Amino acid sequence: MKRLGKVGLVLGVLALGGPFGCKDEKEEAAKTHRIKGTDHLSKKEFKEAAAEYALSLEADPKQEKVWEKKAYAHMQVGQMAEASQAVMKILEMKATPAEKAEVLRTLASMHMTAGTTDDAEKYFNEALKLEPKDEASLGWIAEIYAQRGGARSMEAPIVKADLEKSLNYYDQVLAINANSANTYLNKRVVMGRLMEYERQQKEQALSEAAENAKDKTIVDEANARAAEHQKRMDDFQVQFAEMTKKFSEAKKAGGAQPAAPAQAKNTP
Repeated sequence: MKRLGKVGLVLGVLALGGPFGCKDEKEEAAKTHRIKGTDHLSKKEFKEAAAEYALSLEADPKQEKVWEKKAYAHMQVGQMAEASQAVMKILEMKATPAEKAEVLRTLASMHMTAGTTDDAEKYFNEALKLEPKDEASLGWIAEIYAQRGGARSMEAPIVKADLEKSLNYYDQVLAINANSANTYLNKRVVMGRLMEYERQQKEQALSEAAENAKDKTIVDEANARAAEHQKRMDDFQVQFAEMTKKFSEAKKAGGAQPAAPAQAKNTP
């Protein structure tokens, strides 16, 4: 009996030691692959780094910083789907709406950097569901529509509907932070493009009137449109001057800027 009891005790110790040994092995594997990944990252071997980080996370998926580095590595080789998946794993680890919103802004910012603005807009909107008064997300969505509307390039075609959406989002930012100097500046740029749109439309209407000088009905209708476009130009000119004034006032008041969205990390 004593012999059996001793054997049972030894088996019990072995049974208890099993899970701990397995845990230690996983921790060691996670550490080994994490170190290898960081070594590859330092050498700008991004695909290799991502592969090593994946192995590290397979052993221990609770490593938030490793998910960040994996996302960064994927971004450097244009693998936005994989980068997004890595950031979404970080989102799962967050508990509060503010923490989740910050992660979503990071993901949206990554897509802005990559030029995938449709996805960026989607994630900024997800952040707004959690924090409706998030200046950064509102400001970036305004920027997305400004770009789509042709506000950032004089050669780009002007899309009136997108520029108007941009103004709407800038107004939402200013309703939250009336001292956001950059927002006044950005809004003024959009207004300038809308003024140019109205000028183009006016010129087209006047050209139509000239081409149909013998048809009074067409001439009257075209001249009426030209007058309406001129009126909008005049209204925008007044607003443009007001934005210039507000911009100067905001700068003097300290130029409180809308919080920048969390950026995709440029360093590991």
